[in-house]
Amino acid sequence: MSGSQFQEEITTLLVDDEEMAIHRLKKSLSAYPHIKVIGAVGDGPAAVAFINDHRPDLVFLDIQIPAFNGFEVLNQLEYTPLIVFVTAYEEYAIKAFEKNSLDYLLKPVEDGRLALTIKRIGQRKGENGDILGKIRRLISEREVKDVISTIPVKRGDKIQLVHVGDIVFFEAKEKYVSVHTPDGEKLIEYSLSYLEDRLPPEFLRVHRGFIVNKLKIREIQKYFKGTYILVMNDTKGSKIKSAYSYHDIIKTKLLLP
Repeated sequence: MSGSQFQEEITTLLVDDEEMAIHRLKKSLSAYPHIKVIGAVGDGPAAVAFINDHRPDLVFLDIQIPAFNGFEVLNQLEYTPLIVFVTAYEEYAIKAFEKNSLDYLLKPVEDGRLALTIKRIGQRKGENGDILGKIRRLISEREVKDVISTIPVKRGDKIQLVHVGDIVFFEAKEKYVSVHTPDGEKLIEYSLSYLEDRLPPEFLRVHRGFIVNKLKIREIQKYFKGTYILVMNDTKGSKIKSAYSYHDIIKTKLLLP
């Protein structure tokens, strides 16, 4: 399919923290001359700023990005573009997107599925007035349904339930995630990305490899170039260095000066 049937140019932003994913999507979109890619960013704050400042017609938005996830980006927009989610989300979420007249692409993006998306974009251009409201209602529904209160930990043939209020922080370790509690360290099989959307609001992603319980932070030390050292309230006094890309969300959620 080509873009020759469209007369109007569609300015487009790509949002993904994986450079290879951006490269592949740009290459696939080059088959559609009317889709003009005017920018590519890799984290939530940059996406919000670009969309509000440049007002692109269309945004291909990865859900799992640093600082703000894709849903949080949409919640902060002052301007409403057409949104295409690029995601590896489970089936129930995809069905919710379809129900709310949103479009999505599963990674890795297939050319045939992209062609269908481009067709839908052409049909929907100029009819996006209520899409942000639908997105926000979807976010609200998901927040009510998905918040978890316990984390299952396998112990041989038994499963221990760890209450999230007892968790000091989560740490990504190669193929596993480690849960740190006052009782010690436990390995679980859930990724940080999976947990991030399901933990209650007191949990904060501060690095690609760490989610902390902000109620368990003992002290915050300013580091350099917009980063912080978080001293946790566990027996070790664990020190976690934040990443610069999470500076804005940390400052906002912890009310830092």
